[in-house]
Amino acid sequence: MILTICFYLFWWQSPLLSQLDYKSYDLLTHTFPSYHTPGSTVVVEIDDKSLKAFGQWPWPRMITAELVNSIADANPSAVALDIVFSEKDRSSPVTLRTFYRDFFDINISLEGLPKELDDNDRILSEAITRTKTVLPVFSDISVQGKECVLPSTVIQKDEIPTEQFQNIGNVVCSLPMYQQRAKGIGHIHAVADSDGTLRRLSLLMRHNNTLIPTLGIAAVTSIEPTIRIYPLSALMGDMELTVAGSRFALDQHSNALLEFYPFEQYERVSAYDLLTHTYDPKRLQGKFVFVGATAFGLDTWHTISDGSVRPGVFTHATVVENLINGDLKVQPSFYRPLNIVSSFVIALVMLILMIRKRYLSVLFFSIMVVSVAMLITYLAWQQHIYLSLGYLIIPLLSYLFILSLLMFVIDYRDKKRFIDEIQRTSEQKSRLKSALDRSENEIEYQKAMLFQQSKLAAMGEMIDNIAHQWRQPLNMLSVIVQDTQYAYGSGKVDKNYIDTMTSESMEQIVFMSQTIEDFRNFIKPDQKNASFDLNQPVAESLELLAGMFESQRIIIDVQYCDNPLDIFGSASEFKQVMINLLHNARDALIENQSPNPTITLRVFGDDTYGAITLQDNGGGIHPDVIERIFEPYFTTKEEGKGSGIGLYMSYAIIRTKMGGSIGVENVDNGTMFTLTLPLWRDFEEKDSKKF
Repeated sequence: MILTICFYLFWWQSPLLSQLDYKSYDLLTHTFPSYHTPGSTVVVEIDDKSLKAFGQWPWPRMITAELVNSIADANPSAVALDIVFSEKDRSSPVTLRTFYRDFFDINISLEGLPKELDDNDRILSEAITRTKTVLPVFSDISVQGKECVLPSTVIQKDEIPTEQFQNIGNVVCSLPMYQQRAKGIGHIHAVADSDGTLRRLSLLMRHNNTLIPTLGIAAVTSIEPTIRIYPLSALMGDMELTVAGSRFALDQHSNALLEFYPFEQYERVSAYDLLTHTYDPKRLQGKFVFVGATAFGLDTWHTISDGSVRPGVFTHATVVENLINGDLKVQPSFYRPLNIVSSFVIALVMLILMIRKRYLSVLFFSIMVVSVAMLITYLAWQQHIYLSLGYLIIPLLSYLFILSLLMFVIDYRDKKRFIDEIQRTSEQKSRLKSALDRSENEIEYQKAMLFQQSKLAAMGEMIDNIAHQWRQPLNMLSVIVQDTQYAYGSGKVDKNYIDTMTSESMEQIVFMSQTIEDFRNFIKPDQKNASFDLNQPVAESLELLAGMFESQRIIIDVQYCDNPLDIFGSASEFKQVMINLLHNARDALIENQSPNPTITLRVFGDDTYGAITLQDNGGGIHPDVIERIFEPYFTTKEEGKGSGIGLYMSYAIIRTKMGGSIGVENVDNGTMFTLTLPLWRDFEEKDSKKF
């Protein structure tokens, strides 16, 4: 009993149930399609042929005005434009004159142009007045909305709460000169269900305290501008809508289910054919004409239940056809909880029969329930009501499937086989775990060996650097010794001379001692993590390599951060990273024989991260291999000159041990590495949150 309750609670809260219910609705739609055909609307398409002939969209308003005039000459019932004219026509002569005057201080004139052709927007607004024209509005949070002239449609509601209607926030509409001359306004929102398929449309949406019909309803009400909303029995829907004498039900969000007709049945005409007079305009007489873009990329396209994709303008034309043909359907919100509760009660009956081992009764009872449910659903479908069949059938069939499995599990032999399988699986899991542990140990050992190899390679480089560092102080000591011998022979040795020679000798000895100390700090095995200032290891690394750069005449341009950047990790390991990067930069500069070899270092940061950029002008890394430079044993150097583990270990230290990031890119005829590390206080905050 408790498991059954939990099972149905899972279904009730699972979005999968609504997804499967959508498929049930699609199955009914395909099995029992409407026998009507769309004959009340014509869609004028701004298609690829039209764009090829008259240029890219948007067209100058003069062309659009000519299109509207061509439609108006045929005396249609109404014209619905699925086009928003939210800005003035930039190709209009009056707009061009203003543009050149304001931006270039140039007064231009188009001599010989009639005054009535001076303003394209005015031409289009006059064309709109020639027929019953409906304009669209939509909401877009990415743009600043504006006040619009609201529709003249009269919507009468009788104790109907509209708070659950979808709200239009930032309203985007056409210019006031168009809105004021239109016969109505309709929204063009069409939101697909959670599976990406468009099945329903909100016929009424609210903006502040005003209800706005959809574009198709607005087209119909341009003839009879009255919409009435009545309360309705929960069994039939949540509310009833009356438009132009037609009555149909809606759900609590004012949604209606659309009946899409086969695409080839819609009357369609290219705007090109209308503008070139190759289409008989009499075919538009008495029709509701919808004008919209159907070329890909110009307007929204929707996927419908048969898997096809249609332009948005056909959705609004479908609303008119459904309204006239009486094909609009409703999915009352009442049936969803009712069906799942009914399914739960039926499942309890099945459970009781199963406990009593009346298996045939369970089978016959299930068939009877499904058959009766489908019959009632079909009868309601004929009344344009969808009873949310999936909420009854899907949980029930899944529950029956589980009960069927239990019938087999009860058998002792199957249970024993099941237990044996579990034991074998457990043994396999143990063997797999052992193998995985061995693999992990081998990986850790290989990482340790790689790190040691990298350390030894770096030590070899450091010994070479010490040789560079010691060469000058040894020369100085040699000069001091020779000078002392000469001074003694010439009788110039006195206390001041001895003090001077001693001071100069000690300076060289201290410098050599500091070099040894720096080398010891670099190779010492103590790798404990602690906080350190990011500036310090950078400076120490440059001091260790100063002799090498000086001998190669490489310029070091370094800029430290004025504020301390406390990083958490091993300073010694971080110095190894810096030395690896500096060595690679040096090798690139030498190999490419840069005329002015320079390494640029920048240390900077903010309240959260510290960062270092290291850039050279050594020609960069080939784009085909730049993505692989952090792989182990991968090197671009000649054989014997590179191990391929330096950058790999640098990557491991920064990413794995210090929680930072390291990246590389080619810039300005060179390569730039970027290291980003979290500051020490971030680690403290993370540790405090854990406790």
